[in-house]
Amino acid sequence: MFASASKAISALAVLAAVATPALADFHIFNGANGSGGFAAKTVPSNQYSCSGWESAPVIDGTPDVDSGVSFFDVRNLCGVSQLNFYNNGNGFDVYINNGDGSKIGTCGPGNGGSINGDQPCSDGYAVFDEYICLTYVCS
Repeated sequence: MFASASKAISALAVLAAVATPALADFHIFNGANGSGGFAAKTVPSNQYSCSGWESAPVIDGTPDVDSGVSFFDVRNLCGVSQLNFYNNGNGFDVYINNGDGSKIGTCGPGNGGSINGDQPCSDGYAVFDEYICLTYVCS
């Protein structure tokens, strides 16, 4: 009896995960230009490309988002005036600035791979997928 109940609960958990509206909504990219310049940007998943990178605003004050960063904010992503990101030990929790305090998503480690086949984008930056963020912001 417990085995079948456990299977039913597992099936419901999988169904809930599939049915949730939170998809890979946006990515946090880190870039280096080979001349000592670094930049971090948030890019919607449907713009996962060099042109998405090049048109995205730089995350001010945080040239490289990694596990050592405790907090940063992003302005004007997909129509949201400001999002706040807090390190949770495995990535970042996402909140709307001056919102009701509810967490609206999380960012977990990306694959770390180049977005352009190990070639720099036309702006000279080699760009890497550092975090994948699951929210509804850009959906």
